[in-house]
Amino acid sequence: MVKILGIADLLATALLLARAFNSDIPFEMLLFISAILFFKALICLFDIGSIIDIGVVILLILSIFLNIPSLILFIAAGFIGLKGVMSLFAS
Repeated sequence: MVKILGIADLLATALLLARAFNSDIPFEMLLFISAILFFKALICLFDIGSIIDIGVVILLILSIFLNIPSLILFIAAGFIGLKGVMSLFAS
C-alpha cells in the first residue's frame, strides 16, 4: 500500500514539473491526482508528509488558474518527489 501511495507522489511530481515547463495537462488529470493526494493527506493530518501533500494539492489547483513561478513548482516537486522515492524504498 505504501508503494502505491509513493507512486501517487511521483505522479504529482511529474505534474508539478510539467506545470513548471508550461506543458498542457488535461484538467481531469490534475483534479484526479489532487484528489488522491488530498485523501491521502487526510489519513494523518498533522504529519509532515500530509502537510507536504496539502501544499502540493494547493499548488496544483492554483496552477490551473494562476501562473505560479517555476522555482516554487520545482521546490515543491523536489519535496514530493523525495517523499515518493522514500515511500517506494520503504519495506
